[in-house]
Amino acid sequence: MRNLVFCLAAAMTIAPNIAHTQVTLDMTRVTCADYLGMPAEQALLFSAWMSGWYNHKNGYSTVGLGDFKMNIANVRQWCTGFPSETVMAGLDRSRSQQGLSDQIKFDMSLMTCKQYLSSDPERQNTIAYWMNGYFRASRSQPVIDFPRFANNKKALGAHCRKNGGETLMSAIQKTAR
Repeated sequence: MRNLVFCLAAAMTIAPNIAHTQVTLDMTRVTCADYLGMPAEQALLFSAWMSGWYNHKNGYSTVGLGDFKMNIANVRQWCTGFPSETVMAGLDRSRSQQGLSDQIKFDMSLMTCKQYLSSDPERQNTIAYWMNGYFRASRSQPVIDFPRFANNKKALGAHCRKNGGETLMSAIQKTAR
């Protein structure tokens, strides 16, 4: 599975025009060993997707940078003891905890297209994965369809360049297929 996850991520960065190929990843099948074996950038994107998924499942859209980093560290620590468990199974069993009280939280539902486009490419990618997880949770679809994701991200960028003041979530709802 680890090689599959890595190959899928690599394929999407090397060949984004493979839109006619059905390349998906069922996030419910990613084990802790797979997660721990991911390169740092891939693990960050996986974590962003999971954060979006569980934010929606828990009924909120705010993200605190400290919470995000703390949650990643906690999941990684838990995974070292349970390498054969799936990450989602472990997260499903964990209790949602209140975030750090003294940190600034960002409400992702208020992010505008302009804010998204002014972010560096790495942050845009992290935000896009978070949003994908968030909206997939709204449909109970724990799967990433990489070609669709790439096409939607491209369509979102084009839409946002024309509609900078629109919220990113609204733009996604208008452009996602």
